[in-house]
Amino acid sequence: MIAIKTTTYHDRLRNRRNEIMMTLEHVQKEQRAVDENKDWIDRAAYDSRIHLLDNLAEWYTNETARIDEALIRIAEGRYGLCIGCHNPIEPPRLETTPEAAFCAECQKAREALNAA
Repeated sequence: MIAIKTTTYHDRLRNRRNEIMMTLEHVQKEQRAVDENKDWIDRAAYDSRIHLLDNLAEWYTNETARIDEALIRIAEGRYGLCIGCHNPIEPPRLETTPEAAFCAECQKAREALNAA
């Protein structure tokens, strides 16, 4: 991958990571507010809200981890290479998912294994 492209992806990943961190702060603030509110009339609504916030926090935490791993690959000069087959990851895939660690074929195989 050429240096200009790597820099572009690095910047996009850093910007996305910053957005996620701000969002996570908001989710955590909302979780505290829900926990501190003792006036829940409907226990199911409380449980549903907590479940939603926990899932959002987990989703964003996982995305942050994937971004951090991509930033490490950039620093090590391995960015853009599939960690499964070591072939280049398709440029359109990196454009839509810059934190992608696998080419489309390897990702498809991983998803098939997880579904089984």
